[in-house]
Parts: sequence; C-alpha cells; structure tokens
Amino acid sequence: MRRLLVSLATLCLSAPAFAVEAEEHHAASASELIFPTVNFLLFVFLIYKYVLPLARAYFKKRRAAIASAIDEADEAKRRAEMLLADFRSRLARLGDELRTIREELRADAERAKAKLLEEAAEIARRIKADADFLAEQEVRLARLGVRKDIVEHAARTAERLLRDQLTLADQKRIVGEFLSDVEAAR
Repeated sequence: MRRLLVSLATLCLSAPAFAVEAEEHHAASASELIFPTVNFLLFVFLIYKYVLPLARAYFKKRRAAIASAIDEADEAKRRAEMLLADFRSRLARLGDELRTIREELRADAERAKAKLLEEAAEIARRIKADADFLAEQEVRLARLGVRKDIVEHAARTAERLLRDQLTLADQKRIVGEFLSDVEAAR
C-alpha cells in the first residue's frame, strides 16, 4: 500500500517536470495534464479498492488449495511408501510362508493318509469278519445238507432193505405190535 502511494506521488510530482519539457516542444494546457492524472488516480483507486482485494482473496485461496494439494500429495506419498515397504517385507517373507504352507500341507496329507489307512484296515477287518462268518454259515449249511443226504440215503437204504428182507408175516406182526401199543397208551 505504501509503495503504491509513493509511486503515485512520484508520478504526480514528476508530471509537471514532463510538462515543462513538453512546453518547450509545445505548450500543454492544465486541463490536458490534470484530467489524465485525475483519471489515472481514479483508475488506480478503483483497482486498489475493488480489484486488489479480489486478487488477494483469489491468490490466498489458490495458495491454500495448492498447500492442501501438496499436503494431500505428501500424505499419499507417505501411504504409498508404507504400502511399498509392507509389500517388500511381505515379499521377503513369501519364501518362508510358502515353506510353512508346504510343511502344513504335507503334515495334513500325512494325517489324512494315516486316517485313510486306518479306515481301510478297519474295513478290511470287517470284510474278513463278514467273510469268516459267511464261510462258517456255508460250512454249517453244507454239513446240514450232507446230513440230510446221509439221512435220505440211509432211509432209502433202510426202506430197500426192509422191503427186501421183511416178509408178510413180519409186517403183520409189526402192525399188531403197533396197534397194541396204541391201545395200551389210551
């Protein structure tokens, strides 16, 4: 503000000196010097009163926006550097993590293998027990079949022997004994 006033005062005071020089060439009237000076001073006053505050406000706002953008950029850069450091550390630990995961998977596979083998052994034991039971049942059925065949064969043989060797008198005697046993039992 002071600079502006000093510049205007210097201009106003130097105007008559220019006018003196101009008189040598040509004589200027007071109205030719005063009106442009008043016009210029009015122009400077209007700029100082209305344009300069708007320009200051604009530049303050612009400065604040730039400072805010710089702060945001610094914050984004800081976050990006943190992410980069995190990714680098994770990348460095990736080999260890892969080894750990591989070992865990192997241990899980071994446990699953042991469990499957145990289940398979249990199933094999059950199948064997079932097969033993079925074989035992088949042996019983076969023995019963053999006994039945023996009994049938013995009955046929006995019947044939009885037919061949039993006479009519023997038959009458057996029937008589049977009937007397039945009457006695009554």
